[in-house]
Amino acid sequence: MSDLPQGIDLPRHRDFEGKQAGEWLRHGFLLLLTLFVLAALLNAFGAKPQTEEAGTAAASLKVTAPERVRGGLLYQARIEIHANQAIGAPTLVFDKGWIEETTINTVQPEPADTTSDSRHLKMRFPPLTPGRTLDVYIALQANPNDVGTHNADLALYDADEEIASIDRTQLNFP
Repeated sequence: MSDLPQGIDLPRHRDFEGKQAGEWLRHGFLLLLTLFVLAALLNAFGAKPQTEEAGTAAASLKVTAPERVRGGLLYQARIEIHANQAIGAPTLVFDKGWIEETTINTVQPEPADTTSDSRHLKMRFPPLTPGRTLDVYIALQANPNDVGTHNADLALYDADEEIASIDRTQLNFP
């Protein structure tokens, strides 16, 4: 085997003699990477929507949205309001965990009025008659620098009177 370049030692460079620790380290890294990809496929890092409901005699409120999201992820929240009684000024009150470090791309249908204070975003919709259901779709995007757990409560009000509320927590991954 005189055709080998100078400095090449076949047992050391081809057969890795004396480098068993490096080989196991390489296999361990590949195993760790495989487990990370498998966890992502099993929804450990978010995007799968969960549904939560709350109801009273006046109305029911249902939200379907992911509780775990990754930075940069585009996702949708669906909020369903079903009026059992007339609601003169149905208002959705979002805790700041919904909006802080999150981009709201669209809201359908468009609210009649939108306001905010230091802790909440409030969207008021046209009156609902008994038996009517309003579906609100919100397209959101999680900002990559927003990491951690956030309070993402949602409440339904009729003007200033709370009808129903849902306690949620959202976990944002980098």
